[in-house]
Amino acid sequence: MKKILFCLMLLAGFAAANTCTQAWFNAQTHFLSTPQNTPYLDSVYSAYLNRSLDSIREERYVKLSYNNGYLEKIINGYVGDIENIYTDVDYIHVSKDESVLSKKGLEGLISDSTVGDTTFWVRKHYINGKLDQAMFYKETEFFSSCMDSTFDYYYEYLSRNDSLIYIYIDNYSSEADREIEYAYIIEDPADDLKCYEYSNDSLDHVMVYNKNEKGFSVKVFKNDIVVQELFFVDPNSTTAIRKQRPAAKISPKARYFDLLGRYKFTK
Repeated sequence: MKKILFCLMLLAGFAAANTCTQAWFNAQTHFLSTPQNTPYLDSVYSAYLNRSLDSIREERYVKLSYNNGYLEKIINGYVGDIENIYTDVDYIHVSKDESVLSKKGLEGLISDSTVGDTTFWVRKHYINGKLDQAMFYKETEFFSSCMDSTFDYYYEYLSRNDSLIYIYIDNYSSEADREIEYAYIIEDPADDLKCYEYSNDSLDHVMVYNKNEKGFSVKVFKNDIVVQELFFVDPNSTTAIRKQRPAAKISPKARYFDLLGRYKFTK
């Protein structure tokens, strides 16, 4: 069964969030646009541990940039003991029309539509003009789902009070071959800036909210080692999170770390 990783997204209501669980939900969902004057995801650092789980095997980072409220560019960086150091740039176009693609390198198309309180997104990823991945999102204030038609998986997040429920289904189109994973995140009852992720009823990660000069970050710990840190910029410089409101998979064909906090797939 493929292991859960963290996806990177941003929710419009983030400024009103005030617990670690709400912050994590907002960091994992609703990421393709950035509402004006709200905190936005700026970059992500991720470390992957050796099998002993006591030292870092490789490191990856993602840097995001936006234009007119929409995601415009993703810079993926990698350094480790398997491949040489490299950097990839993924350019994003807000369009359904493939004619806007340069057909050079990594590019993406995103488009959205809204019905009532639900927003639907389509995100397509291309390598040298050839479609590599297509994802379909459904988002409300407290629910987010993604179906990947290319790699045949589905996941969803549900925010309930001070907890999150996460479901991931691999081989989604085949009921007989489906692999299902569950995780949930709960708030520390004594500290609303800390929360815990449980998978298969065992503690998997600890998440901690931290202020910084530009906004704040969420650090993710495993065995007391920081395995991920999500950095957010707050344009209003108001980063207090008081009583404020998990994804996908690792592939053996993985090539680099994508916007969703997953390894990027290659065929």
